[in-house]
Amino acid sequence: MQLLVRGVHIQVTDALREYCEIHMRRALDRVLGQEPAVQVEVHLVDTNESKGGMDLEARVTVHVPGHPALQVTERSDEIHRAIAAASDRIERAAKKYLDRKHDHSGPSLADLPTDGS
Repeated sequence: MQLLVRGVHIQVTDALREYCEIHMRRALDRVLGQEPAVQVEVHLVDTNESKGGMDLEARVTVHVPGHPALQVTERSDEIHRAIAAASDRIERAAKKYLDRKHDHSGPSLADLPTDGS
């Protein structure tokens, strides 16, 4: 998994980058396994800068070859909470996509043998 962490109006420290990597890797490894071709982009954004409030965002985009990109945006007053919430949502979105992609078709009721005949 390749991880790219960028900050917009936020200084991305090594500790913050490591926090992102731990949360995203844990969330996506549960769903996608050890897929090496997965690319994850995390954009950490401070939308209002000095005004305060719920203005910190974690925007996560996951690119898996052969599949559409998954995108999630989470907003919070603390960047660590936004990252944790975004990792939870991206895990749920990946599970939901894979469940839809999975072939649920089986034998129809008409093809099953009956007991009386």
